Amino acid sequence: MTAPARTGPLPSGGGPVASPDLNNLAADIGDRIRAERLHRGWSQSQLGARAGLTKKHVGAIEAGHTALPVVRLAQLCHGLGVSMSDLLSDTWQIPERMQPPVLTPRQVQILAEARAGAPFSLIAVRVGMSRESVSARMSEVYRQLGVAHLPDGRREAAVRAAVERGLLKPAALDDAA
Repeated sequence: MTAPARTGPLPSGGGPVASPDLNNLAADIGDRIRAERLHRGWSQSQLGARAGLTKKHVGAIEAGHTALPVVRLAQLCHGLGVSMSDLLSDTWQIPERMQPPVLTPRQVQILAEARAGAPFSLIAVRVGMSRESVSARMSEVYRQLGVAHLPDGRREAAVRAAVERGLLKPAALDDAA
């Protein structure tokens, strides 16, 4: 048994209106989500953390390989900080890519020291600053790298984000230096 033809408002010429190509629609929405994510300089994991989804799920949605229920779309829009109506609008445009965050040499030094998990009090001694100053600098690093929203694991996420963006050398290179 075949499904009945979908009809909608009759165009001026008469006859039923064709259904949109759902595969193209899913791919278009995925492209828009990817563009918004890249505009913010986020990885799929970072968007997933903000939206309550896995990196794999975000990737599948961006690629148009999975159905996108309204609830998932709402989660992604909330994570991106855009309204669903703006994302789905005919007037939506690809946002210009934001400049990647720039860390000061002192922030890089503190983040490199924090990589090993040392407490701020020890890092403060190593870099010649007060513990409060180190804490304030790390808070700014978290904001700049887009991980301040995380309840736990900010340090690790900040280090990963800094390495991904070329702001901090990978640990293997640090150890060899």
